[in-house]
Amino acid sequence: MYRVMLFYLFITISNLGAEELVSFYAMGDTPYAIEDHALLIAQLHNLPINDALFAIHLGDIKTGSSKCEEPAYYRVAEYLRTSQLPIFIIAGDNEWNDCKNPKIAWGFWLKHFMRFDLHWENSFSIARHPNREELFAFLYNGVLFVGVTVVGGKVHDRLEWSQRHADCSKWINSNLEKYNGQFQRLVIFGHATPTSKHDDFFNSLDKSADRIGKPVLYVHGDGHRWIQDYPFESMQIMRVQVDQGGFAPPVRVSITDNLETPFVFDRRLP
Repeated sequence: MYRVMLFYLFITISNLGAEELVSFYAMGDTPYAIEDHALLIAQLHNLPINDALFAIHLGDIKTGSSKCEEPAYYRVAEYLRTSQLPIFIIAGDNEWNDCKNPKIAWGFWLKHFMRFDLHWENSFSIARHPNREELFAFLYNGVLFVGVTVVGGKVHDRLEWSQRHADCSKWINSNLEKYNGQFQRLVIFGHATPTSKHDDFFNSLDKSADRIGKPVLYVHGDGHRWIQDYPFESMQIMRVQVDQGGFAPPVRVSITDNLETPFVFDRRLP
């Protein structure tokens, strides 16, 4: 089954006149329902290990209405560690910002998910923000990947909210400068569906995208249904909102060298 799907994807990319630079799998907003727990384990087990560099969970490891208790974080960390592909994870609002006590919830997240990718041996060097270690970046085969903490939910503290967005923007820009001339594509991982609460972050990303003049992909969860569009002022930035994990398997994202089709998606739906 997977060999057929991979062969089809190879033919599709080849027909586009594109060469794949790198690929990865993305998922989010899972597990929610009781049955999602077994489904997530199965989805991780079924990830092909030879056609992607890594997989990423884009946040919301629980529903917003469920309690932010440590066993929930521990369980999902255990599930994710069963993956043969290296896993990165982004914080979502359900397990942090929307909790009754966000400070305690953040402590749980740090304990169980900080530097989560170190459970695997990676063939590439990963940089981390000196003061916000959940922010990461790495370069692979001409593609620059950057993970940021941009979440939905309530704005509890406007100063913290704006400072975090500013730090995320500076992190992106510092890596653009660090790897200047070494990348063809930029991929940003976040959690939040863009809203007016995130204008400061995305206005900065617009300027950065236009400045570098290269295709940019913002991949996020939060909204639970597939969206692929160009909602930002900069037409360099494509946005993809992944399906909720309980309804669809992780999407395979292929980054190519073709300017007309720099990003190719296989949702792997039944």
